[in-house]
Amino acid sequence: MIEPRILKGSSVPTFIPPLPSITFVASSHPDSLHHPRDWFLSHVRSPALRSEFEIITRGLSDALDFSHTIGADLGRESVPFDRGGGRGVLGEVDFYTSHEGLKLDWEQAMSREVDITGSGSSPKERGFYNTSAHFLWVGDRMRQLDGAHIEYFRGIRNPIGIKVGPSLQNEELIRLLQIVNPNKESGRVTLITRYGAGTIGDHLAGHIEAVKRSQHPVAWVCDPMHGNTLTSSSGFKIRNFGTVISELTSCISIHAACGSRLGGVSLEFTGELNDEGFSVTECLGGSMELSEEQLGLRYQVCQTTFVFDCSSYPQS
Repeated sequence: MIEPRILKGSSVPTFIPPLPSITFVASSHPDSLHHPRDWFLSHVRSPALRSEFEIITRGLSDALDFSHTIGADLGRESVPFDRGGGRGVLGEVDFYTSHEGLKLDWEQAMSREVDITGSGSSPKERGFYNTSAHFLWVGDRMRQLDGAHIEYFRGIRNPIGIKVGPSLQNEELIRLLQIVNPNKESGRVTLITRYGAGTIGDHLAGHIEAVKRSQHPVAWVCDPMHGNTLTSSSGFKIRNFGTVISELTSCISIHAACGSRLGGVSLEFTGELNDEGFSVTECLGGSMELSEEQLGLRYQVCQTTFVFDCSSYPQS
């Protein structure tokens, strides 16, 4: 059974209502590169960071203004997509949803069997899709080869992710790929690595080489958040922003050295603010320069995320 406290308190109510809201917000083009000066910097305490960011935005604005002056931005992309224009890279972004497939009762209830071939195909092929998200992943603690989670993930047609931690052996990783993607379908599996800044050098290269030898097509994503959790002297569960960046930069370097390519980054954050305008105080450092003494200002890991401590909106 799905735990009633979770359904009532956070997960489902906060997951479903934002989906139509995202569609509305996206149509107002908040991500537009045409207005970089609208991106606020009130959270940036470091004068050096603020100056660096302002230099970048000024250069971006000047380049876009020049393109507009010479008519380089004319054509279908100059009209918003929702008004009949073409899709452009400067003013729009696509939104996709994802979550960890943790509670199988919920995931099964949201799964549907549908036709996956065109109307002219005969015979028609059918498959199961989880309709609650575009992309689902299985966590590092739920990826047992003979477990129920891997059996469920094996049966759905959604693109899926597998968290890869330091306890996963090379042979076990390849066996996982053989189970969930026996036909080696491109785009089917994303491997989300989460070792920790101190151990990524001991494991990532070996996992990359093992996957290469198996010839399984995968996309690689770095999760620099979940392997870098620690407890502060005051007893708070925290992450250090510098450690998060360290694992990410190490991941990029190791992929380059192995002739591989890092395809993305998985970050966990919340945009919540309290009545005074304070972001959550759960990760040390970042542009806020949050110190350990300031954790108590708005540390509410249980209230904001129910599971993990998050970086704040400014840190993200």
